[in-house]
Amino acid sequence: IHVAFLQTLESCFQEQLRLQAQVRLLEHSIKQQQAKIVQLLMERDAQVRQRRGENSVINLGEGREYKDCAEIYKTGHTENGFYKIKPLRSPNAFLAYCDMSEGGGWTSLGEGNIRT
Repeated sequence: IHVAFLQTLESCFQEQLRLQAQVRLLEHSIKQQQAKIVQLLMERDAQVRQRRGENSVINLGEGREYKDCAEIYKTGHTENGFYKIKPLRSPNAFLAYCDMSEGGGWTSLGEGNIRT
């Protein structure tokens, strides 16, 4: 009985190792697929900007002032582009590029693409 138990235990251990290896392979495959999705989304975004012209401004009307891109995103506007924003304590509104990918509402400022 003791030998049979040890053989069963060894068999279970081998199966566990095999399953752990499969999990690692699947995790690696998922990471590769996620990277490909991100790449495709970036390419699509670049194509849209080329078609529309990167300097196009998205008009939300004059009825309301938005403090940042996150606030614009939360109201249902999900298109990347330039929006007019007026941050708190800012004396004037100005145009900022809003990146609405990855959960949306990223305010890009300047050439360095500082996202807030």
